[in-house]
Amino acid sequence: MRTRGRVGVQRGFALVEALVATALVVGLVAGIYGLLDSSSRLAKQETSVAEAQQSVRAGIGELVRIVRQARAGQLFYASAILPEANNVPGGRSITDTAGARHFIRQGTDALRVRGVLFGDEYALTSGDVTCSGGCDGTSLMTITIRATANSGVVNYASGSLPTLASKARPFFFVIADSASQTVTVGSSIYLVPLYYVGRVEAAGTWYTRTADTFTFTMNPQDPAARGLNATTSGSPALQKPFLSGAVDDVVLFVDEGPTDASGNARDTHPVLSAAISDPSSGAFEISPLVGEVEDFQVAYGIDGADGSIPDRGISASAVDVASPNADEWVGDVAGEVETMLPVSTSGITQVQGFIDRSISSGPPNPSLATPALRSIWLSLVVKSAEPDARYRGPGASGIRTLDSTAVSFSSPSVTGQAYRRRMQSFSVAMRNYQ
Repeated sequence: MRTRGRVGVQRGFALVEALVATALVVGLVAGIYGLLDSSSRLAKQETSVAEAQQSVRAGIGELVRIVRQARAGQLFYASAILPEANNVPGGRSITDTAGARHFIRQGTDALRVRGVLFGDEYALTSGDVTCSGGCDGTSLMTITIRATANSGVVNYASGSLPTLASKARPFFFVIADSASQTVTVGSSIYLVPLYYVGRVEAAGTWYTRTADTFTFTMNPQDPAARGLNATTSGSPALQKPFLSGAVDDVVLFVDEGPTDASGNARDTHPVLSAAISDPSSGAFEISPLVGEVEDFQVAYGIDGADGSIPDRGISASAVDVASPNADEWVGDVAGEVETMLPVSTSGITQVQGFIDRSISSGPPNPSLATPALRSIWLSLVVKSAEPDARYRGPGASGIRTLDSTAVSFSSPSVTGQAYRRRMQSFSVAMRNYQ
C-alpha cells in the first residue's frame, strides 16, 4: 500500500511586501530625523538667544559697576569720565603690556573711567602723610596706612597686609584732603576738593610694615600722575588728608583682537574689554569682560545741554536720537560729542562741558564747582556666536543704537548672514558727582 506524504508549503515575504515595509521604515526614520533636526535647531536657537541675553546683561552689569565708581577718591569731574572716542574710525588700536595691538571695532564708542575702581579705599588722618618738602605736590610724599586709622576706621586686619601690598608694578595713588583748591574752566574760577595723585614704584621692597602700619612713598611730580589732578598749577598744601587709594585708569572698548577687521568681509568675534593703564610702560593690561559684543555706545546726560536752565538733573527720561540738542543727552545724535564736549589741550585732559558754567564765579570768592554731568547712558549690543541662516526676526539684520556708525555683521558687505541679537541700555546716575 502506497502512503502519500504531505508536502509542506513554505511562505516568505513577497517583493512588494518587502518594499512596503522598507518604505514604512524609511518614512518613520525620516520623520524621526526631521523631528530631531527640528528639535536640535530649536534648542540651538534658544541657546543662542539665552547666551546673548545673559552676555548683554553681564556686560551692562560690569559697565555699570565700573562707571558708578568714577571719581571715587575725590578725582575732579573733568578727569574722571572722558569720552575717549566716539564712533571710532577704522584702524585705531590699543597696545597691551606684551606689545600686542588690540583693534577697536569701527563705529563703536570707547569710554575712559578713572577713580579707585578695583581696589580698596583707605582712611587717613593728620600725620599719616609726611613730605620731604612742603606737602603741596612739589616733593615726595610718604604715606602711612594704619590697620585702624586714628578716626576709628578699620583699613585692614591687624597683623596682616592691605590688598595694596599685592601690587607688583608701578601704580598711581591718590590722597584726598578736606581742603579745597581752585581750578579755572574757561574764564571762571571754581573751588574743587583738594587731592594729589602720585606714582608709586611698586618694585622690590617698596614698602615697610609693622603689625599695624603700612608705609610707602609716592612721587606727585610724575608727569602722568599730574595729568590726573584737577590742575597742573600749584595747589595748597595738604591739611587734613582723610581718604586714599590706588587709582585705576580704564578704557572700556569693543576689542576685535590683533587683526583690524575694518572695511572688509572678515567675520570676527569682538569682546567688550577693559584696558587698565600701566604707568610703567604706558601700555594697558587688557581684560575681556563679555564676548560677541557687536556695538557699544555712550551718551552723556549733561544738565542744561539743550539750552534749558540747569536744574541739577536730566529733564528727559530717555535719549532722543531724532535731532541734535533736542534733549539733555549728548552723544545720542551724530556730531554732538565733538561739538558739545571740547577737550582742553592745555597740558591736561579736561572735558570742560562737564562743569556747569552757568553759575557765576570769580575771585576773590570762587563758587563751588557744580558738575553738569548727571548720568551716563550705556548701550550694548550682543550677537550670537554663530549665524542663523533661517532667522528673519527682530535684530536679524542688525540693531542700530544712538549715533552708532558700526556696521552689522549681517550687512551684505560683511557676512550677509543673520544673527540673533540682544540689546540693553542703562542710565547710570553719577552718585560721585552729586
